[in-house]
Amino acid sequence: MKMKKILLIMLLIAIVVGLGYALSRSGNKKTENNGKMNLVASNFASYDFLRAIVGDSEKFNVDFLLGPGKDSHSYDPSAGDLIKIQNADLFVYVGGGMEKWSDKVLGAIEEPKKVICISDYVDKEDEEEIDGAEEEEEEEEEGAFNEHIWTSPSNAIKMVEILREKVIELDPENKDTYLANAENYINQIKEVDSKIQEVVDNKVRNRLVFGDKMPMQYFINYYKLKVSAAFSGCSTETEPSAATIAYLEKLVKEEKIPVVLYIELNNGRVAKTIADETGENCEALRIQSLHNVSLEDFNNGETWVSLMSRNIEVLKKALQ
Repeated sequence: MKMKKILLIMLLIAIVVGLGYALSRSGNKKTENNGKMNLVASNFASYDFLRAIVGDSEKFNVDFLLGPGKDSHSYDPSAGDLIKIQNADLFVYVGGGMEKWSDKVLGAIEEPKKVICISDYVDKEDEEEIDGAEEEEEEEEEGAFNEHIWTSPSNAIKMVEILREKVIELDPENKDTYLANAENYINQIKEVDSKIQEVVDNKVRNRLVFGDKMPMQYFINYYKLKVSAAFSGCSTETEPSAATIAYLEKLVKEEKIPVVLYIELNNGRVAKTIADETGENCEALRIQSLHNVSLEDFNNGETWVSLMSRNIEVLKKALQ
């Protein structure tokens, strides 16, 4: 707990120092950006949804605050990030334990014109215990919720709908365009959902095993699956205990699990170890949780839809 307090103090100091620098750089004025309005999202899903809603509109700049290849749980906003937030016409964040910095930053700066805590608009779930997962040393804060809201298609659609309305408030003249763009993207989400549901409906087993973190609680509950994992979705640990690995290996053997999963931005070493120890008929495969995206995927323009679509073949191997 002492280490947690020290880290919190360091974060506060960094915010104060960064804030002073940001204000000196920005002069409390919005950046020009060729007259465009600034939409800033803290996480990839919100960024992607805003990007889809705006389309090729010349009215907006859309910015992904966290950036590809980073872990949101360990992210600290830089001075440049503070400038982006303060100069935003719309700032979208998730909040909760994953973004503890958000309330402190918003309380310390001149807030953007519009601020949306997107998790306030979806069906949130409390953190659930995960079978096999290492216990965290620190207790969950009172009122904590699972922040990985976007992994449920129903929540993803709600996010698109609320962000659509906020964009329209900023640019009502082009309302029809944003409505059409949002509807098109929602239909794409529904199509992916339908394909995944078909896989689930034809499953021969009902359990997914993660040799990794498991930031897909909403996904698991949405499709009514069971799950076992080495860590919880928000764990900062990287090495499971020998007991945890042994438990998962035993589970995989007993239930004849054909796939051990690991998430993006992870090398899959633990999942591969478990798969290798349980026989030739088991393999380690990556599943996209959209917790974030790799730099390569980001540069290639991958989306919530395209990344979630990758999971279809993975789930077929894991469940059928």
